[in-house]
Amino acid sequence: MSSQESQDENEDVQGERDDQDVLTILVATDIHLGYGEKDLLIAEDSFDTFEEILRHAKEENADFLLLGGDLFHDTRPSSYALNKCIELLKRYCLGDRPIQIEFLSDPAFNFSSTVNDTVNYEDPNLNVELPVFSIHGNHDDPTGVQQISALNILSSTGLVNYFGRYNSYESIDIEPILLKKGRTKLALYGLSHIKDEKLARLFTAHRVSFMTPSDTDSWFHLLVLHQNRANRGAKCFIPDEALPSVLDLVIWGHEHDCRINPEQTGNDVFITQPGSSVATSLCVGESLEKHIGLLKIHKNQFNLRAIPLKTVRPFIFSELVFTEEDKVENPRELSDHQELARKVVGKKVEEMLEKALSLGREGNKLPLIRLNVSYIDETQAFNPIRFGEAYVGRVANPGDMVKVKHLSARQAFRRNKNKSNDEDFEEVAEEEIPARVEDLVLEYFESGQTRPLEFMPLKALNETVSKCIESDNMDYIESVINHFIADRQAKLEAGNVSIDKMDEFLESLRVNEENDAQMIRDVLNRTKSPRKRTKNNSNDSEDSDEESTDMSIRTVDSPPPDQERPKTGPGSRGGRVPARGRGSRGGRGSRARGKANA
Repeated sequence: MSSQESQDENEDVQGERDDQDVLTILVATDIHLGYGEKDLLIAEDSFDTFEEILRHAKEENADFLLLGGDLFHDTRPSSYALNKCIELLKRYCLGDRPIQIEFLSDPAFNFSSTVNDTVNYEDPNLNVELPVFSIHGNHDDPTGVQQISALNILSSTGLVNYFGRYNSYESIDIEPILLKKGRTKLALYGLSHIKDEKLARLFTAHRVSFMTPSDTDSWFHLLVLHQNRANRGAKCFIPDEALPSVLDLVIWGHEHDCRINPEQTGNDVFITQPGSSVATSLCVGESLEKHIGLLKIHKNQFNLRAIPLKTVRPFIFSELVFTEEDKVENPRELSDHQELARKVVGKKVEEMLEKALSLGREGNKLPLIRLNVSYIDETQAFNPIRFGEAYVGRVANPGDMVKVKHLSARQAFRRNKNKSNDEDFEEVAEEEIPARVEDLVLEYFESGQTRPLEFMPLKALNETVSKCIESDNMDYIESVINHFIADRQAKLEAGNVSIDKMDEFLESLRVNEENDAQMIRDVLNRTKSPRKRTKNNSNDSEDSDEESTDMSIRTVDSPPPDQERPKTGPGSRGGRVPARGRGSRGGRGSRARGKANA
């Protein structure tokens, strides 16, 4: 449905006369507190923008702040990052402004992964004027033997309501937080980060359900999740069509490129992707203007206004491709080609610096610059690090400001067929770099060009490599290899295997254990906790479900009797609505749909 159809309703959403019925939510995702804190130049960037977000929430009189995961950049944030976060939350979230939203569901269930049995603004020992609700992402997920997240720590302080965590991955019943303001009722569903391959299989196996209130049509259904949205492999993302049509709006975290304007899916569900509030990589998606969203809900209608962030460090991304025409016609020596290349690149960088200055950001921060330079002839190559030294004091990242890449003849030919420079460079990356490290490991051992593994299952090696990268801790490899060596020695001794039968015996063990997901999980879980601060330390592992690329999910109209819990007044549960897939939309009854202004 078009935004024109909902113009009158959305005017009511924004109108003064209905303020007592309008639920106002400030929405942000992927704040990554602590990113780059060891670099003095950018150490405060994430905290500056987090404070701006909190300031907007106060200025807009938001009923609460909703965060979509990755509040912290590290699984184990530094003492400074944790302390700074708590300091900012106390400054902006505590006060005497009255809270106008009623909490109708069972807080002991909604916050079962924390020590709290109540929402923080109803705690008599706290004086909260800006509630914060947050799920965790892949950067701040639970870790260690006790599976504690940094969000658990913030929850223990009473400053954040941490929800949407699920510890059982056999099936997931997503039960909402039920909130009410005047005549507007909100069912807030949270799904913290789960390993994408595992969640995709749960969707495929019809094991993800959304538990709806009994009078479903009178509620606005809002989901916040933190997963891959971009297609990074058939089993490594959640397609938009997999979301059930009972949802009115989905706030999608994890993806850093900003697509804040709501997009309608084939299932009649709107999706908004706020993107990150700090650039954590020098890619084109991060160079888009950063926004947060001010979401206003009135009964079954909503309006989302994008708010540009002004404290974000300017970041300009571009690309330059040298061709044969860019060479010196009669060079006296090789340096003539290189000098011309440096001059052309220098001119382009100056244009990018002027563009960064025109953005009008706060704080006069030195900009981030990334210029991807592709060349065809080797004589056009130059040292980008030495080139960047001339820009010390003018850009924030002189050392990696310019990235030089050789363009193959085939890629050059494609470029000449009216393809954009950005597409050329993206194809270079996609063709030469596997989408995931797991794919690279499989490709390496299944190519037939190397000796196969003899005593260790390939899946165990794959999981170990993946966990090493996620946790930034190489100790996992040594620990897992030592486990298999000790295990094989013990089984060889116990079986009294002769030398001539040893290879056959080891091969049989490897084959039998190849798909033993529980064994691999146990090995990784027995590994000592990482000694380094990690980026992502998930205890998820592959299960043994049969893999499928079919994301179609059937409709279930009511929950099994054994799924019912005691009713809690207006928040009593109604039906179970499974996630849907392509071609599986069901009826919605006579309920009015929520609509968005683009």
